[in-house]
Amino acid sequence: MNQDIPAYQGQTENFNKVSGALWDTLHDFGEIGEYRVLAQTDDCVIIRVENETGEGDMIVHQVFDGVFLMYNDFHMASYHSMYQAVETMLAVDYCREGSLTMEWENGMYCMKKPGSICIDSRVHHKGMTYFPTNHYHGITIGFVSTLAEKALEDQAAGIPVDLAAIRLKFCGNDGYYIIQENETLKRLFTDLYRVPENAKLPYFRTKVLELLVCLSVMEAKEVKDGGTYFYKDKVEKTKAVQKLISENMDQDYTIAELAEQFGISQTALKECFKSLFGKPIYTWIKEYRIGKAREYLTEREDMSICDIAGAVGYKSQAKFGAAFKKVCGMTPNEYRNQKH
Repeated sequence: MNQDIPAYQGQTENFNKVSGALWDTLHDFGEIGEYRVLAQTDDCVIIRVENETGEGDMIVHQVFDGVFLMYNDFHMASYHSMYQAVETMLAVDYCREGSLTMEWENGMYCMKKPGSICIDSRVHHKGMTYFPTNHYHGITIGFVSTLAEKALEDQAAGIPVDLAAIRLKFCGNDGYYIIQENETLKRLFTDLYRVPENAKLPYFRTKVLELLVCLSVMEAKEVKDGGTYFYKDKVEKTKAVQKLISENMDQDYTIAELAEQFGISQTALKECFKSLFGKPIYTWIKEYRIGKAREYLTEREDMSICDIAGAVGYKSQAKFGAAFKKVCGMTPNEYRNQKH
């Protein structure tokens, strides 16, 4: 079995020998903007989007006609999505690692964080997408209604699934529904990172049908809507707080001071910061400082351990050493003396 690596990743040399029927089909369902096709076969395509902030890969598998399973692997700060569905869509997104923030036309931001599952009509998908942690890993299962409904009726007879009813129940006419806590759905998606190599298509089909059955019997009011929504001004203020902290690591700030300086309540700051960056403020600060210390230890031979401790906000070299060892499992000197 594959262990945490999406099928075909890093194995593109064998793809271009086969025609790209799948990508020809996908291309008819909507425009995504600028991209490169890295590799393709009749039932799988790897596409890449990139800009000055980084790159993102999407590995798309066709499961049934009109049903697609996509592994998402982004290492970038932001991306302007041009995707606009031309068919009625239902998409289910699972965030495995990192975070994603979408800017809506109404001035609100929708945030997805590890473990969240977003049921989405794809009506408002066009616009800016931000990756506050500079990476995002997850899975999307998408259904193009007209084709998917027919394919499921033909190939999954006896399994009562109504895509239109699921879409209406969770999304209304044009909305989103984010579930933050559901172990059954989470386990279903994590299983897709351990796909039997010799039975990909049957495994994908089983999991897609399992997902649809789960959503069919689940009442929206019975699950916790873990959707995190913030107005633009709160998001911008929280980003400014993070920028201030990251550019002044030698300074200590309290949440009260930061909230007052940027005109935001302490509660809103704590909630928005955790949603944007995946960790509470003080946890993020500690990990960021240790991360920068690791960079200095490997790249700045002119800096002593004491210099580095001060540069990342530790007044005491001993406290810095203890914090570094707790996170990295070794002292700063031991880390510096390793081969990197």
